[in-house]
Amino acid sequence: MKSVLIFSKLHFGAVPLVAEQLRARGLRSVLVSELPDNRHRDKCDDHVVVDWESEDLSTLTTQLEERGIAPIAVVNILESLAPWQTALATHYDIPGAGENRQVLFSKVLVREHMRDLGLSGIRFSSDPAAVDFFPSIIKPSRDSGASRLVSRVDGPDELLAYRRQLAEAGFADTELIVEEYLPGVEFSVDGIVVDGRFHPLLTVEKPEHDHIKHHDAGLEFHPPQQDHVREGVRVLCERVDTLCADLRLDQLWLHFEGRSTDDGRTELIEINPRFGGGMIPAAVREISGIDPIEAFVSMALGEFTLDRPIPLRDRPVIGWIDMEGDELGTVEVTTTEEDLRELPGVVGAQITNGYQITDLERENFFLRFAVTADSVSELRDRVETVRNKIDYRITAQPQMN
Repeated sequence: MKSVLIFSKLHFGAVPLVAEQLRARGLRSVLVSELPDNRHRDKCDDHVVVDWESEDLSTLTTQLEERGIAPIAVVNILESLAPWQTALATHYDIPGAGENRQVLFSKVLVREHMRDLGLSGIRFSSDPAAVDFFPSIIKPSRDSGASRLVSRVDGPDELLAYRRQLAEAGFADTELIVEEYLPGVEFSVDGIVVDGRFHPLLTVEKPEHDHIKHHDAGLEFHPPQQDHVREGVRVLCERVDTLCADLRLDQLWLHFEGRSTDDGRTELIEINPRFGGGMIPAAVREISGIDPIEAFVSMALGEFTLDRPIPLRDRPVIGWIDMEGDELGTVEVTTTEEDLRELPGVVGAQITNGYQITDLERENFFLRFAVTADSVSELRDRVETVRNKIDYRITAQPQMN
């Protein structure tokens, strides 16, 4: 049987769903992870262990060759492992290769490319010591998933304090980008790239985004309701389409975030070669009929095609909530996913009972649910019904002596 690699890190990577798709296609799944006891290893036909942090590509390819594994594709849904995927695809000359994809792995390279194409006027710098514009957002240029290490700084002193904290935490060598802070309403778009063209699938307004922590918060919904947000989505989709054409991208899923001000300025916040997390896959299926996992596997194999217009539906309205813990400890949820799915309009629910909150600087979502309705007002009512059903507590971790 032909083998397809599935990348995983810390048990993540949608391994069971991807393995099921491959099995249905008559393909052999090979899990590649840094954990010998990865909990999904029994869902795959084989398992190769590689330390993503300390080992390199030659270590992985040597193991594959020793095991007689010649992959025909790599399925990777994790932003942090995208460089590994591209390097491996290049080594084996399989779908997913191409130097232009690497632009998407660095926020600095994306900013530079969009500036050179005349697609963005936002101020930015890869050298924190040279920054003279405030307020600004500072974050890692690579792999800032779950809003890790993202912070707003309002002046030179705050910027210096951030860099000191980073050094004290052992991240002094982190590649950083500092960007002009743009006020306004945040939104996100998920879509697919085929033959250099970007096709949006899901557009999301985030009116309750947490601008202090820079975390997703409150109700998010499709389609956007405010005129300037809808216009911002249209403008940014056109710019991303131009970027994809210039980079000659193909067989790729993109999730990007933008912000639009009341006076009509729109800028890209960040862009990632994966679909959005949480309830976004469920929302995409509800709105477009496209299964993100199935599409991701097809793209990894270089087989995804658009043989018809995507039937986007503006109705019903679909929205979701990501519930985040706000204190350290273990989250214990009494309510079940089945309890939530029985409520009016609920089309999806995910509960991580026993979630460990060890760091409040990152997003700590332990429960998510998605709801449909005929209007935003009805959506809010249904969301409150779900919230009132949820019963949980956070138990503090015992102190070590």
